[in-house]
Amino acid sequence: MLSLISQIIGAFLAVTAAAVILESPKKHIVTAAIVGAVGWAVYLLCIDALGSVGATYISGLVISTQSHIFSRMFKVPVTIFFLPGFFPLVPGSGMYLTVYEFIQGNTNLAQAHLQNTIQIAGMIALAIFTVDTIFKVIKRTQQLKNTH
Repeated sequence: MLSLISQIIGAFLAVTAAAVILESPKKHIVTAAIVGAVGWAVYLLCIDALGSVGATYISGLVISTQSHIFSRMFKVPVTIFFLPGFFPLVPGSGMYLTVYEFIQGNTNLAQAHLQNTIQIAGMIALAIFTVDTIFKVIKRTQQLKNTH
């Protein structure tokens, strides 16, 4: 439990740093950090049951949904919360391990790391696409209701 809490706090701090580096508006940095920390918490809660790929997709859905909601609440672009929020999920270590194993001559292990990294990146993209589509359908439905 302590490990879970410390990882969530670490994610909050990492997303705060990412938001600062990405020059997010100062008044939205804490909100972006909350988005990332909640997303990471969901990832940690799902990883045992779903593995890293499934957990990435579920947490990506949570991050994307929160980002869209906060974007509408604060009337700012969704990317203010999106980009730093996804920071903990980006498979940087997977790319590092892929290159490392290729250099070491462990081609099979390198290919396994590369496959997992591509799957994780794909789940991030799929989660973003899924939530964007849902919000566009909702917006379109509301527009159609308002015209009738």
